[in-house]
This record gives sequence, structure tokens and C-alpha cells, in this order.
Amino acid sequence: MIFMKMNTLLDCRRRSFFCLALALAFAPSCKDDDTEDKQRKDIERYITGSLNAEIDEKDGVYYVPLSVDSSSERVPVEQGDLIEVEYEAMVFGGGLFATSIDSVAIQNGLEPNHWGGAGAGVEVGVGKLIPGIDRGLLRMALGEQAIIIFPFTLGYGKKYVGLVPPQSALVFNVLITKVEKR
Repeated sequence: MIFMKMNTLLDCRRRSFFCLALALAFAPSCKDDDTEDKQRKDIERYITGSLNAEIDEKDGVYYVPLSVDSSSERVPVEQGDLIEVEYEAMVFGGGLFATSIDSVAIQNGLEPNHWGGAGAGVEVGVGKLIPGIDRGLLRMALGEQAIIIFPFTLGYGKKYVGLVPPQSALVFNVLITKVEKR
């Protein structure tokens, strides 16, 4: 197999997400009768095992940074900011259900989903997104990429939404591409 050196951040994101997707294929699945506690234990086992990362949990959201801006010019995401992101979203232990990356969406038979519309962005931390992703985004900054994982209670709950079954823990691979301060 030939491996080519990929220099762009997007290519790096795709490699990271590919590794995430492979690991998730082997993660334990969450059935309808699973409790939030069981999901949390499964998520923690996945983070420490498959991702080989430390558990970083705050407000019920698990956060695995893939790239961090430690410069003095870091632009953190704050409540009320209008942001644009590139993301891929999966059911924990399942498949991709949403993405903002056109080519990935097409390859998976999905419509690209740009939060707030392509180029429009979305206001973060004000309840326009599901709680788990809202809370995770508030830990990030412009240009940073992270995996954000949370149980069903911070996602779509006990209802079936699109390709997401009830009581599903969710995994988001997110890159912040724009932050407009409000």
C-alpha cells in the first residue's frame, strides 16, 4: 500500500476521521434500553482504549483535542459568537449521519448539512444546536479541531431523528473555520 504525504489540514482531518470511523466500528453499540451511565462508561473505555487519549469530561461532554491553538492570539469561541465549522457526525458505535463536507456527504449518500446554511454560520451557546455540541464548541477556538462525544441525554434524547436512533450517544469531529464575535 502506498501512503502519500498529505499537507493540508483537511487531509489531516480526513485521516483522523478515518481512524475514528474504524475505531467506532469496533465500539460497543448502545441499545434503546442502555442507560446514560452505561453510555458514559462505553465512551470512557473508547477514549482511553481506541483513541489512546485522556478522559476530559466537563458538563457531560467528552472532549478530545486534535489540534490546539496555544498562541497568544487564540480566538476562543464564546457564548453568542457566530461560527462556521467543518464537521462529521456519527452515532457512537454506528455510522455517519451528517457532515458539512460536500464530498464526504456525496460518498455516503447524504446531503451536506451546513449549520445555519453554507457560509451563514450559527450562533453558539444559545440553544440553536443540541446541548452536547453547543457545550463542546464553547471549549474550542478558531482553527482548532476536536472530537466531541456525549450521551443521548445531551443529543436527540429518546426520539428518532433522521438517521439517528433513539438514545444514541453521538460523536462529532469538528474544525472551527470562522468565529465572528458578537
